[in-house]
Amino acid sequence: MKNLILILLELSLASALSAQIEASEYLNKAPTIPAKVCQLKTAQKDVFLKNVSDLNLLMDIDIHKRTKEANEYAESHRDEMQDAMLKNSGMSQAYIEKMKSGEMTETEKQEVANQMLQQKMNMNMTDVKNLQGMSKEGKEAWAQGYAAENMAVAQANPKQIQIDQNKNMKAYQLLSEQSTLRQKVVNQENTIRRIYHVLDSISEAEKVVLGKELEPLYKELNSINDGEGSTQADVDHSARVIEQIQGKQDKFCEKFTPRMLDFITKSKDFTERAIPDYDRLEQLQYEINASQTGTTLITAGKGLYSLQAVEIHIGYLAQAFRYKLYQVEE
Repeated sequence: MKNLILILLELSLASALSAQIEASEYLNKAPTIPAKVCQLKTAQKDVFLKNVSDLNLLMDIDIHKRTKEANEYAESHRDEMQDAMLKNSGMSQAYIEKMKSGEMTETEKQEVANQMLQQKMNMNMTDVKNLQGMSKEGKEAWAQGYAAENMAVAQANPKQIQIDQNKNMKAYQLLSEQSTLRQKVVNQENTIRRIYHVLDSISEAEKVVLGKELEPLYKELNSINDGEGSTQADVDHSARVIEQIQGKQDKFCEKFTPRMLDFITKSKDFTERAIPDYDRLEQLQYEINASQTGTTLITAGKGLYSLQAVEIHIGYLAQAFRYKLYQVEE
C-alpha cells in the first residue's frame, strides 16, 4: 500500500510538472512564515514545515526530470557533437572514421595533430619542437616571420579571415559575458552564505552558554518527585522550574529568530533578483556548447540553474523555527 501511495504521488506530481513550472513560480509558492514564531503552537509549526517539505519534494522531482532530459539529449547527440568537433578541427572524414574505430596508429595521430595545427595556426609539429629549443632572440625572430606569413595569408583570402574573426569575436563575447555574469552571481551567493555562517556561529556559541545555564535547572527538575507519592507542592515546584527553563529558551529564541527571518528575507530577495542571471548563464552555456561542438542549440532540461537556486532558498525556510527549543502543545 505504501509503495502504491508513493507511485500515485509521483504520477500526480509529474502531471503537474508537464507544463514546466518556472523558478519564479516555485519561489512564489513558498509558504509564508507564521508570525510570532517563538510563541507558535507545535501543530502550526508542523503545518508550515510540511508545506516546505512538500514544495521541496515537488522541486526535487522537477530537477530530476530536467536533469534526466538534459543527460538523455546529450547522450543521444554525443556522436553528432563528436563528429562536428572533429570536423571543425580540420580532420578529414577518413581520419575521423579511423579515430572512432580506435585503430589509428601513432604516426597517423601525429599527422592529425599536424593537420589541426596547420589549419588553426598555420604551424606544424616540427615548428613546435623547434620553438622549444630556440633562444629568446630566435623565438622573437620566428614570431616576426610567423606574423608576416599570417598577414600574407590574410591578404590572399580576406573573406575567410573575416569569417574566422567574426566567429572568434562571437565566441569571445559569449565567454566574456559568461565570466562577468558568473562572477556577479558567485559574489552574491558568497555574501548570502557568509551572512548565514556568521549567524550560525554566533547562535551555536550562545546555545552552548544557554545549555550550561540550564544544567542546574534540569538537575533540579529531575530531582522533583513526579511519581508515586508526589504532592501538589511537587507539581507546583516542577511548574516553576519548567517556567524558568522555558523563559531562558524564549529569550534565546527572541534574540536569534528575528536575525534568521531577516536572513531568509535577504535570501529570497537575492534569489528573486538573480533568477534572470541564472537563466542567462544557462543560455550562454548552451550557446557556447553549440558553438564549440558545431551542433544545434541544446535546450532540453532548460531552467535547471534558476530552479536549483530557488531550491536552496526553500531549504532555508525550514530554518525559521531553528531557535524554538521546546514544543508548545494545544
